Order: sequence, then structure tokens, then C-alpha cells
Amino acid sequence: MSDRQHKTWVEIDLEVLRSNFRLLKQAIGPNRQIILVVKSDAYGHGAVAVTALAAEEGIKRFAVASVDEGSALRRADIDGEILLLHPPLDFEIPEVVRWRLSPAISSEETARLYSRMAGGNAIPVHVEIDTGLSRLGLDWQTAAESMARIAAIPNLKIAGTYTHYRAVYRDAAGSVHQQTERFGHVLEELKNLGIDPGLRHAASSYPTALHAETYFDAIRVGIIAYGAVNIPADSPLSGIRPALSVRSRVMLTRRVASGEWVHYNDSFQATRDMAVAVVPIGYGMGYSRHFSNNAEMLIRGKRCPVVGVIGMDMTMVDVSGLPELPIGEIVTVIGRDQTDELRATELAKRAGTISYELTCRLGNALPRYNLCRAENASAGTSSLQNVRS
Repeated sequence: MSDRQHKTWVEIDLEVLRSNFRLLKQAIGPNRQIILVVKSDAYGHGAVAVTALAAEEGIKRFAVASVDEGSALRRADIDGEILLLHPPLDFEIPEVVRWRLSPAISSEETARLYSRMAGGNAIPVHVEIDTGLSRLGLDWQTAAESMARIAAIPNLKIAGTYTHYRAVYRDAAGSVHQQTERFGHVLEELKNLGIDPGLRHAASSYPTALHAETYFDAIRVGIIAYGAVNIPADSPLSGIRPALSVRSRVMLTRRVASGEWVHYNDSFQATRDMAVAVVPIGYGMGYSRHFSNNAEMLIRGKRCPVVGVIGMDMTMVDVSGLPELPIGEIVTVIGRDQTDELRATELAKRAGTISYELTCRLGNALPRYNLCRAENASAGTSSLQNVRS
């Protein structure tokens, strides 16, 4: 890791991502597709690199939150369908057409707006059905009738129909079952009306791991593809692993006498003589103040507690149990070091948040490197590409 020319950086293991994609494909079977969600720069993992790798693995559909995210992928020569999850406003529609995006539809009004501004182009749309999230989408009780009217609007083609689950944890089977039933009811009504729903998709990350009945024609997954989730051992996706690591370096070590205070706000007082290391990461780089006196980092495979308040760009850790550390010693903030591993899910729990937020903050705030192993794994070599300084 000595070739990283930064004090603190993110590593993305592309081979882990490749393995995760293959596990997802195996779990859902050959007759279903994957819509890979790459919004927020692929949850901090790098949307262009992730989509290019996914395309190599036969994934042909991607989902983004904004027109800018979709156009960035097109400018990077990413082919295939790009689903725009946030219905665009009127001033965005020309860009939707220009970049060949497939926008979501949540109302008949939006559908008519697309038709008026399509310029003679047949816009492929995915119609969202609200089955219980109460956010975007047609009300499931009247959705079929609305879709019948949408299907008759010129310059539109219904390319897909989908819903989104509100439950993202294991003990929510009842909620998932209710929404699945409602979605199935809408699909049955569409069939009776002779309306083609296009690609049917419902399962997001957690339902994909736990509820095979949600798969329909495609799964629409984000964070599970990147491995930043806790997957039950009995899930067919239990082999998925985290692809993102965060590394830093020791800037300085110093002795602190018993009774002295460490860092800001008198939040940590040494109860013994100790050694502390200064690590150049803080809340300005996405490492939350919630980790103050409430997290650990790995140095030489040993967990070192964070002591004191997290600064904007510096954090203090207790290294009393280690031999004297040289300046530049590698620190693992997230990831594996020897036999131990700090996962984003563990840190997120300490901060009272979710891993999605953590990977987005860190991945989008720090220099990022893509780790690519050599084709001949027995050689034990790897290459590293700095994708954003």
C-alpha cells in the first residue's frame, strides 16, 4: 500500500465487486436481470468504474437519481438502459431525451408533460407503483386505470413497471409480503386490461437477500452489490463481501501523561500514561463526529480506540499497545488488516446511521483508487489506478 500518494484514501476492490455481481446473478437465476443502482457515484464506489465492470459481467441496466448522473455515464460511453429514478422536471426533459435515459413516471400529469416535450421521440418510461412507501408512484388501488390512460399517450412507451419496499431489515417479512401482494394485484389488473407492464421489478437490496418472491423479472439493487450490508448466513448471498476500504497514515505519535486531556472539548482524559497517534481524517472528509470516543481503527491488525473528539481533518487513536510507530504507518479506517476487519456496517451502527450514508460520505470525499488484481492470481500481484485525486 506504499504507492498511494495521499495521506488518506479510499480503495475499491474491483475483483470483489465482480464476485458480488456473479453471486447476485447466480442467486436470481438466468432468466432474470439486474438493475444496478449507481446513484451518488455508486454509493461512493465510483459510478463509471462500477458500471463498466458490471457491463463486462453482462449487466445491461443501471439506475441513477439525477439527469446529471445519467449523462455522466453516457459521456463515459456506458451503454445499456439507464433508469432515472427521480421523475425529471420540465426543464430536464430535453436532456433526458438527449442522453437516452428512461425516466420514472409517478403521475399521469408527468406522462403528458413528457409527451408534449418529447419532440417526436418515443420515450421509454418505467411506471412506479406506490404499494406502501408513500413517496413516489401511482396509488396501487387505482394504478391500473392510470396506466391504461398513460399507455394511450403518444410518444411514450411503458418499458417497465416497479415498486419500492419500505422495509429494509430482516424482521419485516409481513410488510414485504403486503407490498408484494399489492404489486401483484396491479400486475394482474394490467394483464386483464391487456396492458404490457414491460420489465417488472420490485426487489431492492434487502428483499433480494431475504425474499425470493420479490424478484419478478429483475432485481434493482444498490448497496448489497457493494457488500456494505450485513447478510444473514442462511441467505444465498451470504458470500457477498465489502468492496470499499478506507486507509490513512500515522502523522505523529506522542506520549500523554495520566490526567492530561486529548483533543477538543475535554471529552477524553487519560486515566494512565498512554501513547496516541494523529490520523489525518475527520468529519470534513466524511468521518463522522459520532465516532468521537466511539470507534476504532486497525493498525498492524490491532484495534486502536478513537480517543477525544473527531476534528475536521484529524482524529486521535490510542496506540499504547503497539510498539513505536513510524510516521506514515498505514491505518485502516474501514476494511481488513491481517485477521481483523472493520466493516462499514459496524461503524454505521456506532454512529446511529446506515452504511449507505457512510460509504457515500467517505467515497465521495476522499481520493479513490481502484484495485485490480492481475489475471494470474498465483503471481500475487496487483495494480492500482488513481481514479480521482
